[in-house]
Amino acid sequence: MTPEIDPRALMSFRAVAQHGSFAAAARELGWTQPALSGQVSRLEESLGATLVTRTVKGVQLTEAGKRLLHHAELIDGHLARAAREVAGLMDEDARTVRVVAFPSACTSIVAPAMSELIARADPRPGPTIDLEQQEPFSVPELLRRGAADVALVFRYDEEDLVGLEQEFELLPIGWDPLQLIVSQRRGGAAQSMRRLVDHARDRWVAGCPSCRRHFLRLAEREGFSPDIRHATDDYMVVQELVARDMSVSVVPRLSLISYRHPGIRAFGLGEHDGRQLMILLARGEVRPEVREVVAALRRAAARVLDPIPSRSAPGSR
Repeated sequence: MTPEIDPRALMSFRAVAQHGSFAAAARELGWTQPALSGQVSRLEESLGATLVTRTVKGVQLTEAGKRLLHHAELIDGHLARAAREVAGLMDEDARTVRVVAFPSACTSIVAPAMSELIARADPRPGPTIDLEQQEPFSVPELLRRGAADVALVFRYDEEDLVGLEQEFELLPIGWDPLQLIVSQRRGGAAQSMRRLVDHARDRWVAGCPSCRRHFLRLAEREGFSPDIRHATDDYMVVQELVARDMSVSVVPRLSLISYRHPGIRAFGLGEHDGRQLMILLARGEVRPEVREVVAALRRAAARVLDPIPSRSAPGSR
């Protein structure tokens, strides 16, 4: 016989897992600690599995607890989206879509999409976008919890999408080619492309962790080990260091659309040297306001991104 799960006990367990202890979760929920502990104990009894182990520092999830927490997050996310969908039906002013995106997408894609939705001629009020800046690694958890409705993320060609493809609806929206940037002070012959190895003796500034890993793979492909002296994911800082001829760097072209220092020169790399941009949303998402926002984001992306090279499409190798 398949065990039944009490939804209230499931959310109690989720609170304990989130806060790391029964005491902290009880304070957050306004319950007594014995009452909360009893809820989780009854859940464990109904499932026939230990979900948490108590330690001096709080609680630690067992393997069964980790798996159940994943489902609890999905359920809570569905409930949050359901509440917003009903609120949107009752009040058009409540048609708010929560969008999360990485910095250069916020300025080059999300902001133009927001302007388009505000300026449209349709007399019916359009959806409102609540924007939060987030790096791609934090997006899946936000979508699961219902803390975000739509996410803009990127991936480099070598990075696998297994898991995300199964869990979320994934919509490719374009290709963001990489650019080598150097100081204008260097002069040199007019050219549109350049090899990284031409700067093997230079000092480099690297970006976010995934950008840095990809850059190191490119450098290895060209047969050199870069001298990385600086690290920052702030592209204004990157460009300032490059403009002053203190380093060279590889950056996504989208970051140069958002802001371009007059003291830098940019060169293209290979056709497949870039990152793929995608929109992620919960599977089964049907709210019209979410689909409206997704359509506006796709139109904005089409104005600043290239078509995706064939071998970089999801699922291809």
